[in-house]
Amino acid sequence: MIKRLLPLILLAALMIWTAGCSDRGTESATESGTLNLEDPFGGYTSAAEKPAFGDTELLSEAEADEEYDDPILLSPGVDLLTSEDSEAGRYQMRILCGKFRCDWTVTEVTDWTGSLTVSRGVEIIRRVIHFELGQDYIPTRTDPALIEWVSFTTVHNDGIAVDILIPPDTDAVGPEPVTVTFETGPYNRAFSLEELMSLDTIVYLEDSNAVAFHAFKLDHVTCRRGFLTGRWGYNENDEGRFRAVWRSRYGQAAGYVRGHFGVNEDGHKVIFGKLVSRNGQFEGFIRGTYDHHANRNADGHAHRRSGGWFQGGIYDADGVEIGVLRGKYRSHPWFKNGFLQGRWKLRCNSINPEPDDNHEGF
Repeated sequence: MIKRLLPLILLAALMIWTAGCSDRGTESATESGTLNLEDPFGGYTSAAEKPAFGDTELLSEAEADEEYDDPILLSPGVDLLTSEDSEAGRYQMRILCGKFRCDWTVTEVTDWTGSLTVSRGVEIIRRVIHFELGQDYIPTRTDPALIEWVSFTTVHNDGIAVDILIPPDTDAVGPEPVTVTFETGPYNRAFSLEELMSLDTIVYLEDSNAVAFHAFKLDHVTCRRGFLTGRWGYNENDEGRFRAVWRSRYGQAAGYVRGHFGVNEDGHKVIFGKLVSRNGQFEGFIRGTYDHHANRNADGHAHRRSGGWFQGGIYDADGVEIGVLRGKYRSHPWFKNGFLQGRWKLRCNSINPEPDDNHEGF
């Protein structure tokens, strides 16, 4: 049935897929001027801002994730796994497939129709990402351990955000190791639960598509944590900029980040940013480091299109570190067409942090 409908789907897709990408535009007056790479927090203040810093495209990106009412939540026994006193292992996973740097020249459609399977446990869909109405969808779910989807992309990407619940071991000998398997036509991969405890992986395919996997394990008494998604690149003055939607562990937009990056007077690659709530109230400063992945064949301007990593701390208005973040980026000469994906975690107690609260991983 899907194959018979494919020509109609592709025709509709070519008209609406470009909604998620941005043409090169002009930066606002508040974004012009020389970047501050020497101040402890990049020159940002704790003053309130407009929602999303007045960036209408960032507001639009925040709505790209749509809440999904998963019927599996009504299946027998699932309520026991999702209850607060459950001993089940809880993992959040976010998957994106397609073009992460918008490429307006792309006309070929990629079919990402596929599945995510857990060998023992339950999967719950929390959000669908960039799904186009009448084109991308989740088939009716009947198996709690299986998620299937129908998805097509050209210049942008699609994805899902899911919870994975693993019941406690009841076999004295111990069950087989649990695996989570991602399967699509372009790419397949299986993950162990150990990998899902702290996952930050982007796989680039030969056709310039990519697949991003981000995940973490939730403790039963958990600190606030989640994901960040946005843009990373350079403006017309060759200044490094990034913007991001600050998402909760379930994928909802909880706030926004505006920031910049570059090389300071000491030769260090640094990032600075400001985090605000959905209504623009100050939530924290961001300070950290970044670097490009090595490319021996790159020319002198390759940094403008390179990929790399970033990591750092989250600080309150008094400069006290209250959390950590880290992620990956793929740059672009115009930052609105680059991208970043990452994870963040706030400490439950800023004075006595948890053992895993550091800049090396979490």
